[in-house]
Amino acid sequence: MSQDGASQFQEVIRQELELSVKKELEKILTTAPSHEFEHTKKDLDGFRKLFHRFLQEKGPSVDWGKIQRPPEDLRGCDYLVPDQT
Repeated sequence: MSQDGASQFQEVIRQELELSVKKELEKILTTAPSHEFEHTKKDLDGFRKLFHRFLQEKGPSVDWGKIQRPPEDLRGCDYLVPDQT
């Protein structure tokens, strides 16, 4: 496959993914309670835009060489849960 053919193929796949995500988000929106509809619509639209941006980016989205191990004294999340006793 030529470079141009590969680019066209990638564009078709990207468009199909965006359409598929849009349809699924619309299905999810139909399940939102009426009092949360506008808030849910705004959240899902934000996700759709973020997904679109993700698909537009070229190259790796994470520079794995910059990822470092967390410090040894890292505190867990247990302290966030209120004590049930």
